[in-house]
Amino acid sequence: MPLIKKIASLLAIFSVTSVNCQEYQNATVLVCYGDLNPDKIQQYKYVILESEHFNPFDVKLIRENNQQVLGYLSVGEVSQSRDYFDQIKDKTLGKNPLWDSYYLDLDDPKTRNLLMGLVDKIVKKGFTGLFLDTVDAYGPWGAHAEKTASYVSFLSEIKAKYPGLHLMQNAGLQIVPRAKDFINSIAIESVVTDYNFDKGDYRMRRTSESIERINDLTVVHNQFALPIILIEYADSQSMFNKVKSQAARLKWDYFIGNIELDRLPEYK
Repeated sequence: MPLIKKIASLLAIFSVTSVNCQEYQNATVLVCYGDLNPDKIQQYKYVILESEHFNPFDVKLIRENNQQVLGYLSVGEVSQSRDYFDQIKDKTLGKNPLWDSYYLDLDDPKTRNLLMGLVDKIVKKGFTGLFLDTVDAYGPWGAHAEKTASYVSFLSEIKAKYPGLHLMQNAGLQIVPRAKDFINSIAIESVVTDYNFDKGDYRMRRTSESIERINDLTVVHNQFALPIILIEYADSQSMFNKVKSQAARLKWDYFIGNIELDRLPEYK
């Protein structure tokens, strides 16, 4: 597609300010780290959950009504709230003050074994895959870009043990060329929205910024044939409608929810 025509098509996406809910497909993705009733999770292509809230029976029920059910796993950082934090605190690589978390060292055998143990627990519960978070720590602008090879090696280890496990990588687009043989999909947050953590404001991203992000994702999608999943944030029905109109037109799977990701989306 000629560049001018492509830009015009992208700009058309951002010209819609409201949407009739029946005009566009429903969201095909659910992301929630809170404790949900499994009966309420139905008809999603991808379900991303905090695995510790669910037992094998719950997961079995969720799988019966959805396609992929992924358990959350942070591979770049560990929060102090995690029950295993004290086991590896002395092996971490420093603190991330923005999130009050600590960077993981995937070259450390103890850390690696602990993470693989978490993978085993998630798989044993019946989850069909993993949602790999905090991957940007290993990107070119991450705190530990020198550990990219360690991250890719860890992916290889997971796939060697569980070949059929779906691995969804959250962000880390620059790492995709090295991780492509082990991941099954790419999630990306805030392509059309731009939550301000300092002010606690939900807002739409500037059109030029969104177009740039969409172009980057399109390149990854076309080059590596990886599905793209959008994770967007809204705090009102009007903003939800605006985000949905843009996300649906991109023809990628998407989720729109609150920034805490701790409950099913509800808007007034």
